[in-house]
Amino acid sequence: MDLKLSHIDKRFRNRNVLNDISFDVGPEELVSIVGPSGVGKTTLLKIIARLDKPDRGEVVFSSPPTRANPVIIVFQDYVLFPSMTVRDNIGFGLKARHLGKSQIQKQVDQMLVYFQLMEQGEQYPAQLSAGQSQRVAIARAMVVNPGVLLLDEPFANLDRNLKMETAGFIRKTQQEFGIPTISVTHDLEEAFAMSDKIGVLLDSRLQQFDTPKQVYSNSASLEVAKFLGPVNIIPEHLFPLFQIRGNPDRILARPENLTMASAREGSGRILEKSFAGHYIVYSVDIENRTYIVYSHDDRFWTGQSVTLKFKPF
Repeated sequence: MDLKLSHIDKRFRNRNVLNDISFDVGPEELVSIVGPSGVGKTTLLKIIARLDKPDRGEVVFSSPPTRANPVIIVFQDYVLFPSMTVRDNIGFGLKARHLGKSQIQKQVDQMLVYFQLMEQGEQYPAQLSAGQSQRVAIARAMVVNPGVLLLDEPFANLDRNLKMETAGFIRKTQQEFGIPTISVTHDLEEAFAMSDKIGVLLDSRLQQFDTPKQVYSNSASLEVAKFLGPVNIIPEHLFPLFQIRGNPDRILARPENLTMASAREGSGRILEKSFAGHYIVYSVDIENRTYIVYSHDDRFWTGQSVTLKFKPF
């Protein structure tokens, strides 16, 4: 199954929440919609899941969702039944379909094994970690063979060290089950790691929709670029200093796009230097403009004269 959103509008009171939202999701794609809190990401999921109606536009599925292949949304608080065991939570949808006990047990066992939850099968939600609770919620969604899976802020309740691991697990699960999946999140690193396509939702509009690499390295606007992380603006009159050839009026350069070399008569001067774990962050002044550079080279020092060079991705 694939789906297409066409010109979705949604207003609450007198405020535009979603404005002319259009994008496609392929039959085995994982798409992430990223944006700040309150921008309308969850509202968009509810419209796709038919829990809310758009004021304009439509969501078209290549095969209409059915009871056998529904659209399933996993909310960020997981909504597990506190009085049910993990096993019963996962099997709830199958029981609602009146499947036989042996069939339910077989399918639930498969989910417990796949999601590495066999040891937690008889535990209750209150006994689980956030990561385990999330896996239970996704297992409960997958066991009913959804036509489309929707994930609402899947990393919201996870510790930082679990987020990237969970992104990998979601990606692996989505690929193995072959289910079109839409995730909405403000966790950018994880979204980049797991997605086929990324949409950037700002000011009620989908500002860009493309592959993660294109969205990050060729942002459609300065606003998109700034939302995705630090960005340097190189004006045209400084192109010769950065060894840039071309005719745009400016270049948007990520800190990774800039390389640095010491030079006694260099045009730049290092203002600050700080250790950031995987790299050193340098702040460099050129003509009263500050440029941020990420480097693995620790040999530079504050006050040193340097040159900067632009290196495209």
